[in-house]
Amino acid sequence: MRLSTEQFFSQGITALGDLSKRAKDTQQQISSGERLLSTSDDPVAATRIQQLETQLAVSGQFQRNIDLAENRLSQIEQAISSVEDVVTRVRELVIQSGNGALTNNERRLIAIEIETRQAELEDLVNSRDADGNYIFAGFRVDQQPFERVDGAYQYNGDAGQQVIQIADDASIAISLPGVGLFTDIPLQNNSVRAQTFSPASSSLQVSAAEVSDQALFDANFPEDYIIQFNDINAVVPPAQNYSIRRRSDGGELLANALYDPVAGISFNGFTVQAVGSPLPGDQLLIEGLNKGSVLTTIERIARDMPVQPDGASREAFVNDALENLDAIQDKLLSARAQAGARLNTLETTRSAELDRELGYQEILSDIRDLDYAEAISNLSFLTFTLEAAQQSFARVANLSLFNFLR
Repeated sequence: MRLSTEQFFSQGITALGDLSKRAKDTQQQISSGERLLSTSDDPVAATRIQQLETQLAVSGQFQRNIDLAENRLSQIEQAISSVEDVVTRVRELVIQSGNGALTNNERRLIAIEIETRQAELEDLVNSRDADGNYIFAGFRVDQQPFERVDGAYQYNGDAGQQVIQIADDASIAISLPGVGLFTDIPLQNNSVRAQTFSPASSSLQVSAAEVSDQALFDANFPEDYIIQFNDINAVVPPAQNYSIRRRSDGGELLANALYDPVAGISFNGFTVQAVGSPLPGDQLLIEGLNKGSVLTTIERIARDMPVQPDGASREAFVNDALENLDAIQDKLLSARAQAGARLNTLETTRSAELDRELGYQEILSDIRDLDYAEAISNLSFLTFTLEAAQQSFARVANLSLFNFLR
């Protein structure tokens, strides 16, 4: 078969171009460290690489979520542990106060330390994370969970638990709402809570509410009461007065009783005191409780400790206080164990996720990464072949009939 000069040159240039491209591609592979330079080199492998890179990105996000969850739960666990330390110290002080050799002044000093511990406790249950979010407020992370209103502590958060995904098939709660954790503590004795229901123009606020006669209060428990202030002209001579009715059915229990702002209002075993001038129509809601919060329980221990008479009354006070503190410690221990169990779950999941990521990386390396020894050997061969081909082509290209006539 004869080849024209044009065909010869065309085929030679094509062959040299192919060798040059292969050598250049091999150089690029060595520079990048990757076997595939474009999807067209191996479409199936390129698709698999994309899948593996996506899986690695998801795995990386899960590990970041695990880190976030671990930081949050560790902070929760530490805060609960600190609350336990405060409660333990208060318990020691309560036991100390039961010593019959102490004077009233010494017990007053013990109560002052308990008040200090209670202020420390208030800071702990209102703990924030590094972003300034309240960690015990449920979903309402921008709301201070525990706040003093009408002379008592109220919870402003909710019962929500924030959840984060830590694996393809696993999520974990990274919060413990303060409701149920620092509230709903079973009390040895029924208690009372008071709050105002007044127009914005009223200055009336509850300053204190307490059980003043436990037996009488228990006899009517769990009845709630509504105290309503009346017009001063409802009595003669005109004076501040109030009526009391049952919350359950609205039945009136006391009508137009004179109001003494110094002594407060006492009825059926409770006493409530308020500050400000009541207006006609102002109301107080009195609720009986058999559960309380950590803050309120310790606050009342500090308040009642100095006024307990020696003997059986003080002994009963100490025993009841210890029982209440034990109930608090039981709840805190359970919550800390719950946080610890979640941390263990995170550790197990992290280990599994790292193993999975390592598997993805090994498969990806097998598909994508270059065998340098093979590539360098191939480049050397291609370079040698290209140089030889170029020399041969140049020599043959210069031949003509006159070379044979010399």
